[in-house]
Amino acid sequence: MKCAESSQLTRPRDSGLVTDLTLDLVQTLNKIPGVQGVNVVVRPGVERGAISTWEQRQAVQLPQTLRALYATTDGISLTWNYSTAGKVLPLGNLEFHPLCRLNRLGSGRGSGDPLAPSATDLALAQEPPSSGQDRSSVGARAAAGAAATTAAKRNQVAQHPPSFSTSRMFEVDSCQGNGRVVLVSPGRGDQVLDGSLWLLDLSLRPHLIAVDVASYWRVMLVHLGMPQWHFLVAGIGLTPWAKQWYSVVAPHLLEGCKPRPPQPDLVNQLDWSAFKPKKINKKLNKDQNKDQKDKKKKEEIEQGK
Repeated sequence: MKCAESSQLTRPRDSGLVTDLTLDLVQTLNKIPGVQGVNVVVRPGVERGAISTWEQRQAVQLPQTLRALYATTDGISLTWNYSTAGKVLPLGNLEFHPLCRLNRLGSGRGSGDPLAPSATDLALAQEPPSSGQDRSSVGARAAAGAAATTAAKRNQVAQHPPSFSTSRMFEVDSCQGNGRVVLVSPGRGDQVLDGSLWLLDLSLRPHLIAVDVASYWRVMLVHLGMPQWHFLVAGIGLTPWAKQWYSVVAPHLLEGCKPRPPQPDLVNQLDWSAFKPKKINKKLNKDQNKDQKDKKKKEEIEQGK
């Protein structure tokens, strides 16, 4: 499948569609001091017949969420700049490949960059650890409010990474040459979750990003297209350069990475002395009883008269 010409890719679309697709991300970015030049490129949706043709050619079935996305817009691209010290620097980049670039990894038709791994690279790559081994590099968290499933399910999915020999992986983002995000379709005998998205670092080691397309889309928008956001979500960590930019532009995204300070043990401050029985003043009780008897006797005398 050939991609459309660039003139068609930049055709203006309804602003309401952009707002709905990005959850008003453009407005959010414009409110951040220093951010400028926010540019969103959405494309005309793909015909359902073309989607079915792609599925038949690749012998896979796309998740319904992804089919609906491509029927609405043929991928998305969002970039923005940051102005500092009199210079304007290209910083933000958020992309989801169009269907014409949703190519199988190792097929020789990658994202167009020379760093795309070939079939030989995948064959020589070390297979991921089995499900019985601990994979500390797998991200165990996502941004708050972005996860669509429980942490238990995410951790369970992370224990079954894709296999380079049997799984079919389709690139959805080239991560500006720092790696690539792939949509995974399991092959025979694979336990990897169908439709999950994984980050392949430069050593072709897989790290779970999201369990499905909807979760990935939300995580992608939450991280604003910041540099190396895939690595932050996957739990790999950021380079000092990227971490500095997060501290300047979006420090709240780093809060999930900071270890929580130890909390002091809760001490019960209840004053148990309040529950001690009070001492009884016997003399006071005796005087009260005498007054009651005298009053009663006086009432009886008056009634007798």
